[in-house]
Amino acid sequence: MNTRQSLTIALAFAALASAGAASAAPTSQEEWFGSEPAVQGAPLSRAEVAADLALWNRAGLGHSMEGERNAVADPTYATRLAEYRRLRSGPEYVAEVRRQGGDVPAVAGQPSAAGGN
Repeated sequence: MNTRQSLTIALAFAALASAGAASAAPTSQEEWFGSEPAVQGAPLSRAEVAADLALWNRAGLGHSMEGERNAVADPTYATRLAEYRRLRSGPEYVAEVRRQGGDVPAVAGQPSAAGGN
C-alpha cells in the first residue's frame, strides 16, 4: 500500500467518524429518565433514595440494561417503566419511604397516609 492509498483510507475513516458524531444527538435526561421535571429544592433523604431504588427494582428495571440488553431492544422495558412511574407517583412511594425509615408526612408532593394535601 502506498502513501496515497493510506491517506485516502485515513481520510475516509475520518469522514465516517465525523459524520457519525454529527448525527449522534446527545441523549437528554428526559429520554433516559422520563419527562418528570427535575425538582430544585431540598435534597432527597436517604430513605427517599432507597425507596426510589426499591420501586425501580420492584418494577423489574434493576437489570434491564445489563449485557446486550437496552431499552430499544427490550419489548418489556416500556411496560416496566410505566409500572415504575405508577409506583413512584402513587402511595406505594410514601409507604416505601416509611419502610426505609423515612419519617415525613408528605414526600415529594405525595399526600400523606393520613389524608393530608
